[in-house]
Amino acid sequence: MIWVEGPDAATFLNGLLSHDVAALGVGGARPALLLNERGHIRATVRVLRDADDAFTLLVAPERADEVVSTFARLHFTEDLDVLGPEVVAGVVTDGDVPEGADAMAPGDVPGTREVVGDAAVAALTADVSDPGAARAALEARRVAAAVPRVGVDTGERTLVQEAGLQDTHVSFSKGCYLGQETVSRAQHRGGVRRTLRVLRAGAPLAPGVTVTHGGADVGVVTSAATDADGTALALAMLRTSVPPGAAVDAGGVSARVHDAR
Repeated sequence: MIWVEGPDAATFLNGLLSHDVAALGVGGARPALLLNERGHIRATVRVLRDADDAFTLLVAPERADEVVSTFARLHFTEDLDVLGPEVVAGVVTDGDVPEGADAMAPGDVPGTREVVGDAAVAALTADVSDPGAARAALEARRVAAAVPRVGVDTGERTLVQEAGLQDTHVSFSKGCYLGQETVSRAQHRGGVRRTLRVLRAGAPLAPGVTVTHGGADVGVVTSAATDADGTALALAMLRTSVPPGAAVDAGGVSARVHDAR
């Protein structure tokens, strides 16, 4: 978690993040992105408005330092404080929020919540009999929903539309923000040549393998998981020319391209 507090907090965050966080009511939450100046994804951020002048940002632990350093680099005369980061305890399904945990906000993966605090850590440890299985189930849900993990399913130059986050993490009606010109241009002028897609197969798929279609290389697998019914799932960054339902080869394994669910 990262906290941004002060009279200029809303204006500051709205000038850096991709969604309209200034329009959030107190108690509201909204997903957003931190981009670099060229519009490449640096982090996904879940923004919660705690008060008129106070926000909590939920960020993946491996991206938190970059978020804080970017805020520090671009913080000039604004009247605010940036505090943190502190680790979020974990992610649980909506029906499994442990007693004593603070369910802060809906998670990026549909049907999940992010929980925080010392009570949450203790409750998660007590309530989850098989943490490995729980993590695997959440990972399968993430992959099936085509929710990208920054740094895993995205690279140093991945654009918002390539990751498929333009409908959920971006406001196209608010003012300027870091990287906004690239996002707007891709949305309204040229589009992108590749997007993150879901693959389903009868055998396990491996991250890093090349995906081919019609004899041509069309992308690469970025994440892999297994659904509850034993179906092998994967996320792959594929050329947009590959249609939904297409049969592809992923490292020697036959798979099909599916829409997120």
